[in-house]
Amino acid sequence: MLGIAIGPQIARPFLKHHFHVLINETVTVTFPVPTTDAGLHPMQILYLIVTTLNVATAIACVITCAFASHCTSVVDLFFREADDVLDDVQLIPGDSDPSTNGDGQPTKSDVQLKSLEPCSRLGCILLALIFVEFVINAGREVQLTGLLFTYLYEYLDWSVHASTLLASAFNLVRFVIGTIVVPVSRWVTPTQLLVFDLATLFISSVLMLIALVVEVGGDVFTTLGVIVAALGDSNIHPTLITLVEETIPVIAPVMALFISAYGISFFVLGPVAGTLLYVDVISFPLTLVALSSVGVVLFVVYLIILHWMKSSGRYQQ
Repeated sequence: MLGIAIGPQIARPFLKHHFHVLINETVTVTFPVPTTDAGLHPMQILYLIVTTLNVATAIACVITCAFASHCTSVVDLFFREADDVLDDVQLIPGDSDPSTNGDGQPTKSDVQLKSLEPCSRLGCILLALIFVEFVINAGREVQLTGLLFTYLYEYLDWSVHASTLLASAFNLVRFVIGTIVVPVSRWVTPTQLLVFDLATLFISSVLMLIALVVEVGGDVFTTLGVIVAALGDSNIHPTLITLVEETIPVIAPVMALFISAYGISFFVLGPVAGTLLYVDVISFPLTLVALSSVGVVLFVVYLIILHWMKSSGRYQQ
């Protein structure tokens, strides 16, 4: 998030490199800078800078991973069974529950009653809902990180400086709030966090839609909508994983399922959102409203199914 926040400020000096050719006294035509000269185009320089930063970050991540997991086999980690994770679950020491083995520790069979297998029927249903939730929210994130500058500069006629500033502010707020949520999540349940996140995301999309309707103060509503969206977007995906962990062990294949949602969003929802924006400017906030609404519905359905499971005795917490 911090890197994405810095990115627009790196790109700002290279944007809008055009020159004007005077045709007559009243008409001025804008052309892109010719690329036939020997030097690199400013946008090519920008791509080289960003690519270098991306490669350097990837190398740092690989080195960190190598040092952090030098004793772990990648194959063993991927195929680790859920039972290995459940072995680490402990009850409160001294618990007098007869299901414990005498020293306050639960037996393995009792622990398994408190979690659903990822491949079970109910487990697959819950994972499918969260997977679609991931796809929806990742698609919304694509809009706010990949299309925000285009929306502000090309369609709302903001300046390069104002467009990049708001794009950086959005990701900077995501970084700050995401950092704060880490310790806060120790005292706040994932359900409560998700209610807050989904509410802020829906409110932000409505504010951005209002910005195109009102005659005065549209820029203020757009700015508020983007900043409010950063509050919910900062932690929604980690919170979704934590919510699933309460019911289903998030082993490596389950996490891989969630990560794949990002790729689907980039290849499906990203192009669709870009095409709709090309058709009409109002499609940008309307798409955000639609994605936020679907996210709320999926979350409510997930809670209803989970409540039914607990009340019917199919799942014991």
